[in-house]
Amino acid sequence: MARGQDRAYGVLRQRLVGGHYPPGFHLREEPLAQEFGLSRTPVRAALKRLVEDGLATTDAGHGIHVAEWSEADIEETFRLRMLLEPHATERAVERGGDALVERLEASNRTMALAIEQGDGEAISTIQKTNKEFHRTLLDFSGSPRLRSILETMIDMPIVVRSFFIYSPSELSQSLHHHRDITFAARVGDGELGRRAMQLHLRMSYARVMRHRGSWRQIATNGA
Repeated sequence: MARGQDRAYGVLRQRLVGGHYPPGFHLREEPLAQEFGLSRTPVRAALKRLVEDGLATTDAGHGIHVAEWSEADIEETFRLRMLLEPHATERAVERGGDALVERLEASNRTMALAIEQGDGEAISTIQKTNKEFHRTLLDFSGSPRLRSILETMIDMPIVVRSFFIYSPSELSQSLHHHRDITFAARVGDGELGRRAMQLHLRMSYARVMRHRGSWRQIATNGA
């Protein structure tokens, strides 16, 4: 049963992150069980995991629905990050010194190994490591205000889970951006760090929206 649950969860998670279902869509156990060739029990467990991830919501008596992450929500989140996170990165790069570089380099090594590994468990490691990379920069920015504002955006499920729809080449490109930011920290160039983070976030936003567009097209053609 665990194998079937993992399969259903993996497919549904990718669909929800990719925007395959519209916000508020009712995720019904029986049709999904038929689609996956499973009983309702593993599908129910998979849906529960999606609720725990913040990608779906549950309401007593009303079933499980796709979380309300509209295109406008995603755009606003990334635009706010593009305004604030480069500034936080600039501050961190100028202040962090060797301690910051060591932590960023350790993160990059972990991410590189996970990309090379390339399985489902590796994606979870990449997701966690990416989150730690961005949080490290916030920690070293020396601004509790910036950290409190940006932590919520970095932790948003639709952002955190986006790595599950990235291709291997896109994962490698994301790591390359992290290495550019780390280089900026190594040489203490705040402006370079700011620009590298701007590019990183703009590319991340473009990737997420392109994948969501592809999923919507698949959903439309399959309707």
